[in-house]
Amino acid sequence: MAPPEWKNREQLWNAVETAEKTKDSRLAREFVVALPVELDKGSNISLLQNFIQKNFVDMGMCADFAIHDTDGHNPHAHILLTVRPLNENGTWQYKNRKRYLC
Repeated sequence: MAPPEWKNREQLWNAVETAEKTKDSRLAREFVVALPVELDKGSNISLLQNFIQKNFVDMGMCADFAIHDTDGHNPHAHILLTVRPLNENGTWQYKNRKRYLC
């Protein structure tokens, strides 16, 4: 489980950067996902949070997301995932090449 202070994205990504040893380390993976235009903002947020929880957080990853819909016709989200998973006590594990998509 992630430390509670990582709910602040600045603290999360500073911790990610601190965990890496080389200057060219991969810190995150980014995904862009389309959201249904038929759903309201609250429903899209709930849908996205459930998707992230089931597919990434439950596997030990930390996720940070932002939803964009500037013109009202293209709701989508940018998701950043940590490359290193966390173990049960909240410390970083080794990177692995596991596939995290369903």
